[in-house]
Amino acid sequence: MKIKSKNEEVQRKIAVVVGAAVADAAARPLHWVYDNNLLQSYIKDCKENPEFFPQSKSPFYSLPTGDSSCYWDISESSLNALASFKNSQYNYKTVCDELIKSFGPGNPNYDMDARQEYMRKRRNGTIDGPIVGKWFHGAIIEFLENHNHGIGGKPFGGPSIKETDGFCLNLPLVCKFADSDSLNEISQEVIQTLSTWPTAVSHGMVASRIISKLVSQGPSFQIMGIKSEIKSDYPDVLKSLEAVEEVISHGMDHTRAVNYVFGSPCYNPGSFQGAIHAVMTSSSFAEAVRKTIRAGGCNCSRGMFYWSNVRCYVRN
Repeated sequence: MKIKSKNEEVQRKIAVVVGAAVADAAARPLHWVYDNNLLQSYIKDCKENPEFFPQSKSPFYSLPTGDSSCYWDISESSLNALASFKNSQYNYKTVCDELIKSFGPGNPNYDMDARQEYMRKRRNGTIDGPIVGKWFHGAIIEFLENHNHGIGGKPFGGPSIKETDGFCLNLPLVCKFADSDSLNEISQEVIQTLSTWPTAVSHGMVASRIISKLVSQGPSFQIMGIKSEIKSDYPDVLKSLEAVEEVISHGMDHTRAVNYVFGSPCYNPGSFQGAIHAVMTSSSFAEAVRKTIRAGGCNCSRGMFYWSNVRCYVRN
């Protein structure tokens, strides 16, 4: 992707955000299909090109092909916040205000009642199909509840939220403030807006640091080079990266690695590890997109991290 009249670093920042948005939509029709045999039956006639599958097969929610998951919608809310920053200065209240605008009462896309009704049926074993419309993430629900206590109650993230939502909220801000001395402080605050579970925070912080390095340095940055920088502050993430290296050394197929080693659900560290594995074993953006979709499970959460950095890490 080349943006006319923009320098290389600005081009990479744009590619990160656009790449994440497009790839999230590419995976969305097959989001949260955890039975990989069932997934393979869906894509048997388009296994080489499963992106933008023409029918929504998610067992949880149904949307038209081309629509986005909640992961991208979270990123879009912080992108909107960026546009509202006065003099391009970071403002945490604006970030929170945009989340409330996008997901709070009166929003046009997210129906809390539909989500709660689905969960009630799930508990009772009476599910009769996916909800029609967007799926409300638990991280957003907890944020909205906690934010009602006022800005003095931060961090607003739930202590049991294991997913990647915090990183998704931080992604556009990483691109904006990649070269800022305050990036680490901003990332910590923003990630904890949607999760305070230590593993999700630590992996979100390192994911953010990797993105900042990639947009600043481009393909010359070696992702595993981050290990020396994080061994003291984030030893758990160091172990996650070493586990990915071990799997790569055995030449394991990506689908098998995700389903039998890292795990295909949304939770960290597995989501982070699956994303890193996809980047490290792909030679192109398209290859990484397709193998992540074929691996199944929470392909959108893995995609929001790896798709956003694979655009900088590989050259095509």
